[in-house]
Amino acid sequence: MGILKARERGIVSAVSVVSVGSYFKMGWAALKRSGVDVGIHLTFVGREKALTGPIRGLTDANGLFLKDKMHVIPRIILKAYDRKALEKELYTQAHCLADAGFTITHINSHQHLHLLPGMTQIVVGIAKHFNIPWVRIPQSNIWDVKGFGLNILSHRLRRILARSGLCLTDRCMGFNYSGHINQTILIQLLNEVKPGITELIMHPGLDASHLYDWGFNWQEELNALTSNTILQHIEKLGIQLTNYSGIT
Repeated sequence: MGILKARERGIVSAVSVVSVGSYFKMGWAALKRSGVDVGIHLTFVGREKALTGPIRGLTDANGLFLKDKMHVIPRIILKAYDRKALEKELYTQAHCLADAGFTITHINSHQHLHLLPGMTQIVVGIAKHFNIPWVRIPQSNIWDVKGFGLNILSHRLRRILARSGLCLTDRCMGFNYSGHINQTILIQLLNEVKPGITELIMHPGLDASHLYDWGFNWQEELNALTSNTILQHIEKLGIQLTNYSGIT
């Protein structure tokens, strides 16, 4: 429920939802009442359980997705997985949101795996099938191996999606500080905002370290997003907060 606090008391205007696992079942009604923009966070990594059953190459025999992207990326690139089964799973994940009555405003994925070649056609297909106008294109401002790879894949996907008529933000911030954006870092990021549409990726919430070993500081990000100092700084900079459904 930390995300809803960031919506009610802070600057969060859109939420990306993982529809696999128990959290969606427990929280979808409250999420709907909040009125926040809702997007689908496609998930095929991270030990969540696939909704449609085991997928060759990407889950174990119990249908649990592989632990992290370093296990998944080689299999996607080498096509060592059941593509049709994965496509069915990802469509099912989006259907969970649609069937619950949400208008899906945007699409992205856990660990940004939708950037991978082979995923593009599936993402475009889901976006068009569910009338999802916006797709996330993450960016890194650090050109190490990780950042270089991400930016190359993002540039490729940006060109493809633009030709598909889908909407993309001008910039996307927060990747390099994922799970560790405190008030000081958030002020730094806000100072770097330029004219145009900027998406800020953050992970506010209550401590879930007993469930996930990501090393994220969810509470610290929640505190930053609900800080009066941040609200005042946004006003000082003249930044207009918006959401996907509010952009024409």
